[in-house]
Amino acid sequence: MSEHADFVPHPLRSYSPLIINAALTGMVPRRNRVPHVPVSPEQIVADAQACFEAGATIVHVHARAADETPEWRRAAYEEFIPEIRRHCSGIVVCATTSGRTFVELDQRADVLTLEGPAKPDMASLTLGSLNFRDVASVNSPQMIRALAARMADAGIRPEVEVFDTGMAYMAHTLRAEGLLPDPMYVNVLLGSPNTAPARIGDLASLVAALPSDAVWAAAGIGAFQLTMNAISVFAGGHVRTGLEDNAHFDHATRSPATNAQLVHRIVGLADIAGRPVSTPEQTRASLGLAPVAISA
Repeated sequence: MSEHADFVPHPLRSYSPLIINAALTGMVPRRNRVPHVPVSPEQIVADAQACFEAGATIVHVHARAADETPEWRRAAYEEFIPEIRRHCSGIVVCATTSGRTFVELDQRADVLTLEGPAKPDMASLTLGSLNFRDVASVNSPQMIRALAARMADAGIRPEVEVFDTGMAYMAHTLRAEGLLPDPMYVNVLLGSPNTAPARIGDLASLVAALPSDAVWAAAGIGAFQLTMNAISVFAGGHVRTGLEDNAHFDHATRSPATNAQLVHRIVGLADIAGRPVSTPEQTRASLGLAPVAISA
């Protein structure tokens, strides 16, 4: 019997190297409340470099205007994606197509038209509508398919985002339609007020509902970040962490976090678990991306 057979549990069967995805900025945090969230191009580049040096091999990026409001125009991304690549050789850059603030397809897809060193490797694709605490993120089936088609046309791989089992089912549907390529990368996000709660059973259920060969990462919102990240490290999944989802290093004391601190914490958990952290080359191979980044 091979020690690597699927039914042999860890640690007798080694897990794959841990992919850490750092969600740096998001749509919501502002520096008056989240003092270390990067919002300017220079801050985003510096944070990406710090997270990369700490062990992250994916950065999930949002652009902001000078007043810190979200910005959809591709020119805003051109200000920092090439610089991230220049400072972080081989890093995977994922750009948002979020529907929380912008509702028109051409706005949400503008980032997909970037070329050369500014072109993202991946772009977010949320597989359904959901209610955050105070606002809805509307993702109609037509919008989801249109964004997926534009990603395919541009050669940008989807970063699938799943908040409940209906979205997991949609992943199967889109794969059957040829709109989601293999291998599929999925962020499973738990703990938002109106979506799947951050419990072990809910994470297990959502992962089981995904295509069996999906590369999945767990994220927890707010106080649930560390718990969901830790479970994923020890359960063989991957991790999304960062200030987009959680502003605090210690929720009990409300001590403010930095993105690099949050990545370092995950690397520490991986060390306890005896699990290596993925290199840029390994991450790119796992996600079906070109082995080298576009040169700046």
